[in-house]
Amino acid sequence: MNLKILTFNWHEPYICLMAHTGYDFDIIEPETGPGRRRQWDWNMRPLPKNGCIVTEEEARRNLEDGHYTLVVAHNMRDLAWARDYDLPKIAVFHNKFSTEAGLSGNSVDKKEYFRFVEELTRDVHCVFISQSKRDDWGLEGDIIRPGLPLDEYGGYDGSGGFILRVANNLKERDLMLGYTASSQIVEGFDCVTLGQNPQIPGSRLSRGFDDLCDHYRRGRVFLNTTVDGYEDGYNLSMLEAMATGMPVVSTSNATSPIENGVNGYISSDIAILRRGVEELLRDADKARDLGQQARETVARLFPIGRFVKNWKQAVQTAIDQFLVRHEAMEEGGGEGFPELPEKLNILMDTNGNPVTTAHYLERALRKQHDVVTCGSAFTDEHRRNWNMGALDWPANQPEIGREPNQSIQSVLQKLPADWRPNLYLYVETGLNATPADLHTLQVPKVCYLIDTHLNKDQHLKIAGHFDIVFLAQREYVDDFKKAGISHVAWLPLACDPEIHGKQNLGKEHDVGFVGSILPNLPRRKQLLDKLREHFDIHIDRQFMEKMAEIFSRSRLVFNNAVRDDLNMRVFEALCSGSLLVTDEAKGSGLTDLFENGKHLVIYRDDSIVNTVRHYLDNPEEAERIAEAGRQEVLARHTYDHRVQTLLEHVREWMKAPATQQMETVSQDNGISDYYRNVRRDLLHLMPLEARSVLEVGCGAGHTGRAIKERQGAFVVGVEVNPIAAKEACRQLDRVVEGSIEHMELPFDEKQFDCILFADVLEHLVDPAQVLRKLLPYLGENGVVVASIPNIQYHGILNQLGEGNWTYEDEGILDRTHLRFFTLKEIRKLFAETGYEVQVVEENLDPQYEKFASSGQTSIRTGRVTISDLTPEELKQFFVIQYKIVAHLVRKNNAAHIHKQEGREKKADQLQKAPELERNGEFEKALNEVCS
Repeated sequence: MNLKILTFNWHEPYICLMAHTGYDFDIIEPETGPGRRRQWDWNMRPLPKNGCIVTEEEARRNLEDGHYTLVVAHNMRDLAWARDYDLPKIAVFHNKFSTEAGLSGNSVDKKEYFRFVEELTRDVHCVFISQSKRDDWGLEGDIIRPGLPLDEYGGYDGSGGFILRVANNLKERDLMLGYTASSQIVEGFDCVTLGQNPQIPGSRLSRGFDDLCDHYRRGRVFLNTTVDGYEDGYNLSMLEAMATGMPVVSTSNATSPIENGVNGYISSDIAILRRGVEELLRDADKARDLGQQARETVARLFPIGRFVKNWKQAVQTAIDQFLVRHEAMEEGGGEGFPELPEKLNILMDTNGNPVTTAHYLERALRKQHDVVTCGSAFTDEHRRNWNMGALDWPANQPEIGREPNQSIQSVLQKLPADWRPNLYLYVETGLNATPADLHTLQVPKVCYLIDTHLNKDQHLKIAGHFDIVFLAQREYVDDFKKAGISHVAWLPLACDPEIHGKQNLGKEHDVGFVGSILPNLPRRKQLLDKLREHFDIHIDRQFMEKMAEIFSRSRLVFNNAVRDDLNMRVFEALCSGSLLVTDEAKGSGLTDLFENGKHLVIYRDDSIVNTVRHYLDNPEEAERIAEAGRQEVLARHTYDHRVQTLLEHVREWMKAPATQQMETVSQDNGISDYYRNVRRDLLHLMPLEARSVLEVGCGAGHTGRAIKERQGAFVVGVEVNPIAAKEACRQLDRVVEGSIEHMELPFDEKQFDCILFADVLEHLVDPAQVLRKLLPYLGENGVVVASIPNIQYHGILNQLGEGNWTYEDEGILDRTHLRFFTLKEIRKLFAETGYEVQVVEENLDPQYEKFASSGQTSIRTGRVTISDLTPEELKQFFVIQYKIVAHLVRKNNAAHIHKQEGREKKADQLQKAPELERNGEFEKALNEVCS
């Protein structure tokens, strides 16, 4: 987005951080008094390349001519200056009101001043640099904490051996900066103070950014004394020191990132802080160790990527709100675009190579939509360079030629007179560059990027030009979101059954492989060489039906990922009907789409020979898995399916109000990370065919967003926390705020294919009532997926043995848990409410393996010993959490359930009998067995 922003020079370091957004900034040097202006201080920072100093007169002319997209103000004076100009505005709040009032001697009439602030900020989007600032002002707005580019800092050595303070007007602003405490701490030590501090002897301005960084590198310890209640426990100079690798000594502050003894020292006791300073001045190695942790703290809590993403979001929000107020954007209009018709005119940017995802998508799209292709030609030179001499398919050349340096407007001029696109789809092929004037195309712009594992940086640049981005490689979705790409989703590759389908041919090879064996892929070559020593293996480089023929003639098809990608071969081999033997490619999503041993076989490098031999020796098992895999891809993973998912995403995006089309604005908006956890461990339990999902207790919506990315489902959330629910609105298709136990449900009967309770049931007063309440809203073949803590866990028994039942902030005895379950009680809960538990998975304590392998039949935890346990009973004491899938009980299942309950009752009786016998109660034991 090529935006031009007008701002004011009150804070050079902060403007330089904002410049990382890539937007162009005109910067006014504001008037500070008659004939005086606050000029850009080159001693603080050089002017960023995308920054330009302008006079007030130039800025006013540009505003009147409509040259600016947005104004960013840093105080009320800036807002008053820009008040009469009709364009989006953002106000940044760098300080607390209470601090500003205190520094002025509390001479401000708060009521009158807030009336003035309310008037100025009407229709202005507010940004606060911390939670405490927003709380103090009591206004609505985003929280965007600072972020630092670590690559601009570093090289700490502490060789100067001095304490460093960096601040302007340190003594004059004692109320917020703690000069009094600072003076007491540094007394008698070598201390350097940088900044405009006329009342501090020896203090000076830095002689430029290089000089400032040199002090960060040479200083031994940074001193921070910002006063709790008046200022945050950090400022930009402290974070810069930490980013360099400098440890910090700090007075206590509730919002400080300093952990005592980890990345510095923090205390409210001046004597303790002086001892910390003295230790670090004496021990350079200690200072370096703490400083390294300080640098890692900045990387974790104050990343530049999140700062940039949140600022881009704030800018977009300000623009959206402005347009909504001016009725330029109708609710549900998808960035002002007209509603898409059922049959689309799609302008597809591709090239003529038929062995690409673009070609397969084009074939699928043409079945239901009108497609015109544009792009560069696929030539004989490309065939030679890409070692594609065996390809005998004709090139599928674009209908309208567009070389990389040609514009999209030149393409529009060549379209048929009566044909105009509703949608622009760019699919990466390796030859097609995005047109420079793409922003002039007034239709939704969608791209599908394939090889992000090889071209991540290039793809990040490409993605910024599109409204919706799809990635074939799931692992990189979060990276794109962190980089500020507002709407990005995972869309795996697929197969084309007409090309890759099963050919009824005799099996001629033990193992088949079609692909490249290059010097940069040594692992692939080593594995193939190992297989070649033991089996008849056919290796070739073929394409289209000839590739499928080799797969069909092979008993097993070998696959090996490059940088853990989920490649085309996975889907194409499965479609051929031969057994796919592949590596897991961790993080790729392979195991979310397919089940090892059911649809395909996952090998480990060290045992691949044994794995292949097993399935060659057991052809019936191999054929059963291969056929299940083929049926799975035909049912869910063809390019017809991908086209359907892609267009559903686009239509949903079009329906959403513009303010809900973007990602989360801030990661520091008053809720803990607990609400943002993504429960990827539950995703594989959810049916891929589930098109409508209800998540009860959706938090901030991040798990629901992962569900949408995985399978393109429509996800509805219910959340009782209003702040989390507000954030979830930006992630999910719909969010209902309130308690699931008390609300009237605004859903249609049988609306949902899946209902998710991720660690929720134990928080409810009456979980059974909620399960019954949701029965009518689950489809006939729908499932409930739930994760529930296990109160039978041995650690709880240990506490009970000591007479304790101590609640904690998290875990099995989370202080907010109201109900507690064992596996037996979980089954009972679902059985009594109309469901049948069909799948149970365990989250096991790692100690279980040791116990299981020892053959023990008893467990001793503290003073508690439990004996005569079967292996399954023993295991239940090591389960931390159960994950279950439950189906509705159907009428014809009633007898089965009754029979199952009978079995469980009998099992209980058989377990009681030995104990009765040991106690000499032979008659009772006999009755238990025989009853």
